[in-house]
Amino acid sequence: MMTPIKFMECLNGFQKSAVARTGVELEVFTHIARGRDTVEQIAAATDSAPRGIRILLDGLTVLDLIVKDGQRYRLTKESAMFLDRESPDYVGGTVGFQHTPLMYQAFALFTEAVRKGGAAVSEEGSMESDHPVWLEFARAMIPMAIPPVRVTVQLAGRVEKVLDVAAGHGMYGISILQNCPEARCVAVDWAGVLELARENARIAAVEDRWRPVPGSVFDVELGGGYDAVLLPNILHHFDRSGCMAMLNRLHAVMVENGRVFIVEMIPHEDRVSPSAAAWFAMTMLATTAGGEAYTLAEYGEILRETGFRVEEQYPVPGSARSILVASRISH
Repeated sequence: MMTPIKFMECLNGFQKSAVARTGVELEVFTHIARGRDTVEQIAAATDSAPRGIRILLDGLTVLDLIVKDGQRYRLTKESAMFLDRESPDYVGGTVGFQHTPLMYQAFALFTEAVRKGGAAVSEEGSMESDHPVWLEFARAMIPMAIPPVRVTVQLAGRVEKVLDVAAGHGMYGISILQNCPEARCVAVDWAGVLELARENARIAAVEDRWRPVPGSVFDVELGGGYDAVLLPNILHHFDRSGCMAMLNRLHAVMVENGRVFIVEMIPHEDRVSPSAAAWFAMTMLATTAGGEAYTLAEYGEILRETGFRVEEQYPVPGSARSILVASRISH
């Protein structure tokens, strides 16, 4: 029998997000991991009303984030790995970015964004200079970056001079420095974000080989002689002409056969699969003036037209992202 349930579940998506966020904010998953697995125990640990905790726990069970056994609750394998604050793979911190006022406003105005063909929150959306959302993003996304960082380091191998564009938390360039004791890294991003990256470089004991350059990659002095350029989650923010302008500028500061490492969500040619990569286009429409979830064929065209030869796409295990490797050739 046909029902409108699928559509109604879509409309309830914001409610599900709020329930999951509350579970993280009250550290429910961490309490369960530590053996507090009843309504009364969790209510006491979170200084919350038992009725509120009971309904929250049942809601998290409906969302398949925990399991209910009689009057007790336990974590799923995924929640134990990703939502227990003491787990090294904890990703609960991403709530801070996903639920920023920018994201709320951007999707509240999604109809207007569709009509306009770009972000309705402002002319440039999240790409305004020094937008505060990027510091929140950098702090939140370190755990999510671990799988693609590991693959990038493996693919990069031994390099000498690295340019980390839109460095964010800095872990791509920092991890390459840890793997290559003689390498140097220049990191480009907004000034506030680079302070976080600098601290991560200090903790990793590579600060003496890591140099920040605050500002936009389109404007700042980049230097030259790079044999590796890192582009983690940046090209999707721009339209085709913006991507080409960036890559042309990078081409000019690289050595022949230097390589670029592009970390992105790349949907298939049908643009509706895989789901996470395809859905990413919604975020780009809501938050940028012309950003896009580009397909492999589109990246290939952009790279060839700016003097790069595409080598391979490497899906990242445990992540919705892929790493696209391309080498610099003469125009």
